[in-house]
Amino acid sequence: MLNRTIGKRITDQATKALLQAVAHASPGSVAQVLNLAERVAPAGLPREQLRAIRRLWEEGAPSAQLVRRVLQQANPDARMRLVTNFVINNAWGQGKKRRDEFSAQHGFYPPFTILISPTMRCNLRCAGCYAGEYTADDDLPLAVIHRVLGEAKELGIHFVTILGGEPFVRADMWDVYAQHDDVYFQVYTNGTPLTEQNVARLAHLGNVAVAVSIEGWEAETDGRRGPGTYQAVMAAFDRLRRAGIPFGFSSMITRHNVETLCSDEFYAMLIDRGCLFGWHFMYMPVGSEPDLSLMPTPEQREYLRTHGAARIRATYPLFVVDFWNDAPYVGGCIAAKDYLHINSKGDVEPCIFTHFAVDNVKEKSLSDCLDSPFFRAIRARQPYDADLLLPCMLIDHPHVFREVHAACRPQGTHRGADRLVGDMAAGLDAYSQRIKAIMDVSWQAAFDGKRPGPPAGNGDPENTLARAA
Repeated sequence: MLNRTIGKRITDQATKALLQAVAHASPGSVAQVLNLAERVAPAGLPREQLRAIRRLWEEGAPSAQLVRRVLQQANPDARMRLVTNFVINNAWGQGKKRRDEFSAQHGFYPPFTILISPTMRCNLRCAGCYAGEYTADDDLPLAVIHRVLGEAKELGIHFVTILGGEPFVRADMWDVYAQHDDVYFQVYTNGTPLTEQNVARLAHLGNVAVAVSIEGWEAETDGRRGPGTYQAVMAAFDRLRRAGIPFGFSSMITRHNVETLCSDEFYAMLIDRGCLFGWHFMYMPVGSEPDLSLMPTPEQREYLRTHGAARIRATYPLFVVDFWNDAPYVGGCIAAKDYLHINSKGDVEPCIFTHFAVDNVKEKSLSDCLDSPFFRAIRARQPYDADLLLPCMLIDHPHVFREVHAACRPQGTHRGADRLVGDMAAGLDAYSQRIKAIMDVSWQAAFDGKRPGPPAGNGDPENTLARAA
């Protein structure tokens, strides 16, 4: 134990010194610092990733410039926690070792991350959101949150996403972030609670990044989220940047904002404000009032593939992920494999959009929930198609989810969830046929019918992280 403590202290000191050197180095000397880091890094994945970053930097790639932006923009505590918790704890060190041990024992890897919704309460009422009317009585008990995080770390998971609802309506979550300071948290927020006081608390913690929801320009954002929301988001961006907190954006793409969320002007604004990463989530027909007409059309989804996240990553120092069009890089659907969602009632869902469960963390351990027949049935069918541009069992292969539903009989965890296997089935089948006709052509043209890299395979996070880097 003493040797481990001393070793961790030495690693932390070396990491801090390296981060300071890269953050303050001139452009010409960054490659020399990275070369030194590569030489002293542990053999295997860490050294390979540092080598890849160095080469990208030497080539002037936007992704390497992003690394520089992160290290320069983040305050010292945030830089340290990002690297030690997310990279070293979760991907390279004890986290990887524990995931390997779990895989050897159970035959599959635990997730790279887990998503937890501690509450479904929210101060906004956004059109199409799956968060309905909730009270504090519906919140996930604090003791359960602490227990689940402890079990996650035992499985080697040190990266946790918090969402809702609006997570910042729960004041007790500040203690969660502080007590689990060896975990890196990503918190999704509508941005309105990010006052000067709360941003200062985030800066003090260092282990929390935030993703702020934005639907496009002011008209599009306020049109869905309410008047004044866009300006509140802009003010939150400014506070986060001044405080040195890593932050990004989260956008729900409907058929009404596709062009905006692919425009160069929009991303120039986000970079100017200080955004470092972003998520494109396509509208899914789930929640209290699902609406198939809000989904991007198959033609728009193809436009997102060619003009969206992949183009943005290749053009700008901004890491944007499209949950659907980036599926080829992670082997297709990652539900019940690389991630899962625990809702505010404790139900363990395979995906944030799949509102069905057979287990609850109030009654079972996280490890037992991972090995449920429901999760096994999903993993056994992944990927659902040779065309990895069609990753989703809800909208691309609805017959797959109906098979799993019939075999495992999961309970709907949200009002209206069963409509996916009921009155919406015909509409989803029609959509899946139209999207397959388009994406099969794109799959052959863009990837020659082959995966662009090794899949994430059974939840193994190494390949996923290596490709992300």
